Amino acid sequence: MLTAWDVSEIVRARSTGLSEVVVSVDMGLTPVVARISGSVVYLGEDASVGIDELAEVEEGYAYKLVSGRLVRLDMYDSGRYYKLKPTAPRSAPTLEISGIQMHRTTGVDPWTDTLLKVSSLGSLRGAEVLDVCAGLGYTAIAEVARGAERVVTVEVDPNVLKMAQHNPWSRKLEDPRVEVVLEDATEYVEELESERFDAVLHDPPRISIAGELYGLDFYRELYRVLKPGRRVFHYVGEPGKHSRVSFLKGVKSRLELAGFVDVRWVDRAKGFTALKPRTT
Repeated sequence: MLTAWDVSEIVRARSTGLSEVVVSVDMGLTPVVARISGSVVYLGEDASVGIDELAEVEEGYAYKLVSGRLVRLDMYDSGRYYKLKPTAPRSAPTLEISGIQMHRTTGVDPWTDTLLKVSSLGSLRGAEVLDVCAGLGYTAIAEVARGAERVVTVEVDPNVLKMAQHNPWSRKLEDPRVEVVLEDATEYVEELESERFDAVLHDPPRISIAGELYGLDFYRELYRVLKPGRRVFHYVGEPGKHSRVSFLKGVKSRLELAGFVDVRWVDRAKGFTALKPRTT
């Protein structure tokens, strides 16, 4: 994996006469020494790429090295455009779908954004977590890192999971404690047994794309599958300033109508926490 930031470091080193420079080939997770020899760059022990090939790298895209050629990690399918998008040097990328980013990237990187969401649930030690809208899998991975014993993460779009397969930051989705379900969350959750989960993290796309995931019926299903005395975190993001107040009031009201109490806005994570009472 290479980005324009990695390439610029290699090109700068070559232009100043250096034969080696430390870069990352997995978007910041692991440093490797890039050795520059003539018109070839050797990346670690097993990969190499031509300088001319590096010249094709564009800003704002991630590339995968396949048999000495760089393949851009984006795709069109069914009228939608998917792009694994770097947001900062050596940092977790976001997923962009038809121009809409799936993580906050202003003033925060996607991984920190994830940690803020997951930490809003409190302790997850030994918990079974329902994770709605898997995306690149960051929240599921972070939930396991915070002690969850099992995470069921649901994603409706197979192309999203295809992009995750190429993303180094998504590798830990292969952890046996994580079950990835490719299904419509509104249908899948209806089939789950009541009071099964110790925590629910609900991280849907914006309401204009997936309005059903913000509806009272779906909130009631989340309430049903959550154990008494446990919490849900519902990411809602930052709607436009003119609609913000009414939008947030609507989400809060519907959560309360579904039965949740102690519904609180968590500004650092841009979402609501809500509690299922111990007695109903």
